[in-house]
Amino acid sequence: MDVQRDSIYRLAMMRLLPLLLLLFALPAHAETPDAAPLPRQMTTSSGDAFADEDSEPMGIRALLQTRYGQTWPASVLQRERTLLQANDGWHVERAFLRLSAKPSSWLSGKVLLDFASLRDGNVIQTVKLAYVEVEPASRVKVTAGLFKRSYSLLELLPIAEYEFADTGLADTLIQDTGFGGRDMGAMVAVQPLPKKKWLKLFLGAFQGDHISTDARPDGLLTARAESTLAKHLHLGADVAWRRLATAPGLRPVDGPQDAGWAWSADAMLQFETWEVRAEMLGGDRTDLLHRGNPEAGGDARTFLGAWLLGTYRIPIRTAVVMPALRVEWLDTDREHPVGNHLVASGALNVEFGSRVRLLLDLTRQWVEGNTLPIAQTASFDSAVGQWTHDVAYWRFVTQLQVRL
Repeated sequence: MDVQRDSIYRLAMMRLLPLLLLLFALPAHAETPDAAPLPRQMTTSSGDAFADEDSEPMGIRALLQTRYGQTWPASVLQRERTLLQANDGWHVERAFLRLSAKPSSWLSGKVLLDFASLRDGNVIQTVKLAYVEVEPASRVKVTAGLFKRSYSLLELLPIAEYEFADTGLADTLIQDTGFGGRDMGAMVAVQPLPKKKWLKLFLGAFQGDHISTDARPDGLLTARAESTLAKHLHLGADVAWRRLATAPGLRPVDGPQDAGWAWSADAMLQFETWEVRAEMLGGDRTDLLHRGNPEAGGDARTFLGAWLLGTYRIPIRTAVVMPALRVEWLDTDREHPVGNHLVASGALNVEFGSRVRLLLDLTRQWVEGNTLPIAQTASFDSAVGQWTHDVAYWRFVTQLQVRL
């Protein structure tokens, strides 16, 4: 297995090195020394990882995130400590390469690769996005391929601009239940009102699991509405319906899933120096591996959660210092007296122009007893004869991000 993984690494580097050399050979974007990054724009229909768009017929973007993390769990069980400390230490979190093409005003396409997935030998997960966008008429856009399902603000904002080291518990849950994350499908975006910013509608149909052999084109249906009625206030709401359960015999990447619904509502208040974002979301626990273990706290049927995030930008000479606070509550099992999580995070971002960001993140989690981990990794630890549960912890992460 180690030999195979080394071969994959060597092959990836042989392919990646010429592209990196090409990146450094390209002329740099025009940028004044004291230019500070602008506040992010409203969500993109595809959930693109970058906050910018290429105006040229051909474009290349790259992003590298390297980080160090340390977790201190409040647990004496080795398996619980191992699960929480799986990403501790030094590693490359993301190594994005985005290729885009816009041959005409009505046709464009993007491919996003993440070479950091190769550290675990996960070749299939290297392709994060691969889609085309067509504008057949004014205010109408059709997206088809591999892209983000239009559910939850956590999934749709560009990850390159996110102010914390991790997107949080709710994001982990909606990916595990199959409501969020990327998928194969098609989506139509329409702006039907006189002013475009008043209303934008997204209607999508997806396969339901992007790397399975399930050929049903409508395993997951999504709908999202976004509105900017006031200059600084953006509102959004969406719903996702897993119309079909996982087909018998399939083993999708997120585990077997049942049919079910999910919803969310979000708001963003944006000004030049500060920003507040919030979201409330809930739905069915479609992840079947959490069913049938009531003695271990694992018979969840529905979930409910909310998060609030605030940032403040302080220009200092040629840099921007941006402190950020986030509070998140998530009940992963509303039917039983388990599942409550409360997470508080504080972060300090230092942006050097629009290309380099240093992040310091400190997170504290409290969790109700006998709660199974959110991801579908919960199992019986035969070594100690006990179920693995989620536990409280402290976590510190420092991350350096470079954009090219």
